[in-house]
Amino acid sequence: MVYLDHNATTPVRSEVLRTVREAMTEYWGNPSSTHSLGRKAFACLETARERLASILGASSRELFFTSGGTESDNLAILGIADQWGDGNIVISAIEHAAVHDAAYSLKAKGFEIREIPVDENGIIAPESALERVDDKTRLVSVMYANNEIGSVEPIREVGEKLASRGVPFHCDAVQAFGKVPVDVRLENVSLLSISSHKIYGPKGCGALYARSGTSFRPRTFGGGQERNMRTGTQNLPAILGFVSAAELAMKTLEADALRINDLTEMMFQKISDKIENVIRNGHPRRKIPGTLSICIPGAETESLLASLDQEGICASGGAACSSGSVGASRTLLAIGRRKVDAICTVRFSIGRNNTVDEINTAVDVLEKVTNRIRQANL
Repeated sequence: MVYLDHNATTPVRSEVLRTVREAMTEYWGNPSSTHSLGRKAFACLETARERLASILGASSRELFFTSGGTESDNLAILGIADQWGDGNIVISAIEHAAVHDAAYSLKAKGFEIREIPVDENGIIAPESALERVDDKTRLVSVMYANNEIGSVEPIREVGEKLASRGVPFHCDAVQAFGKVPVDVRLENVSLLSISSHKIYGPKGCGALYARSGTSFRPRTFGGGQERNMRTGTQNLPAILGFVSAAELAMKTLEADALRINDLTEMMFQKISDKIENVIRNGHPRRKIPGTLSICIPGAETESLLASLDQEGICASGGAACSSGSVGASRTLLAIGRRKVDAICTVRFSIGRNNTVDEINTAVDVLEKVTNRIRQANL
């Protein structure tokens, strides 16, 4: 098997696995308990919070552990909106469903949703974001890097403009964190979402950064954990694994980025040499390492993915959360792709363990199955 779907999820690093196992055997007490086992677990939890906050350039009191990126996104958007009876929410046209669907759920409560358009590379203009902001804007949400095409947004510039207007700014950094440097102070964000399983950590764990002074309401109620903002017993083994994965990612970030980017460009060049009429999606330079989204006209996504899977190649049609959808991707339509091309898209996302031989194998298989599908469609 050749795994080229790292934007969907990543395998747990061996060092992280050891951390999780140790936590499950040594720190299994409830962090909310007052006895010695509970105090031991609580101390580990708070140390982990400090370590992760340090990576983000935040204070530990500004960090809330969650079950993952989706919960973090929902907590940010719905938690801000719950304070208001009406108003508008501004999002980019290519947000992940966790942001898009959460925002649009607010229409039933009387909120207006305003979308910021993107250019042909999937990049918003900061001025376009500001044009959609008025005195009834409750939140602006723009993702750091798109999960389908990899384009990186001008978060810092948008944050600077919104700060002068006093508008809360949320950033879904799930695909960016661990691949490019992310500093919440430099990015000028009020809220930021990250996830463990995208950076070789365990699933079921994430975090929401909320700048001190940012007011939002909880979505769960109960035991008062996470300073009442995300109640429920914390998943300490997953949290410790998440923090371990984040620290390891920081140590190898530059080297991994260079190597993965080289593999990505090599793969695209080989595909272009072997397959006619391939269209690449996303910005050629402003991008996270490893994402290669291409349209292959005449070879529908469903057929491509099934054929690749039969040959031992794991890839995606775009967003893994929408892999069962037969419609064209919102992101691809937003960047101007024709529907006929958007439904012929495959996304390869390369990880730190992939090799040149694996890339060569995947390209050879892609050429074979593309030719077969195109021939069948003649």
